[in-house]
Amino acid sequence: MKNPILSENHNLSSILKENNFQELQNMIVRYVYKETSSIENTDIESLLQSNEKLKQFFYEVVNLKKQMDDCQTRHKPSNNVIEKILSYSKN
Repeated sequence: MKNPILSENHNLSSILKENNFQELQNMIVRYVYKETSSIENTDIESLLQSNEKLKQFFYEVVNLKKQMDDCQTRHKPSNNVIEKILSYSKN
């Protein structure tokens, strides 16, 4: 699937020229979640080296992702709770 943000009419340089920071942020979120192509990765990595504001946003997203991942691993219900829920749902 072609990324609409980096289509022929809307490439990274045009986004930068338009100062469309929200689209760049969306790209960075996709990058953190490994949803970008290798070409996009190269562009994003280059951009992160040259743009301090985006680099700061990147670190915030990485930190938030880590916190969310930690919550998922720490707050799993016990087998007993799962069994009670399954038992209740059968009734």
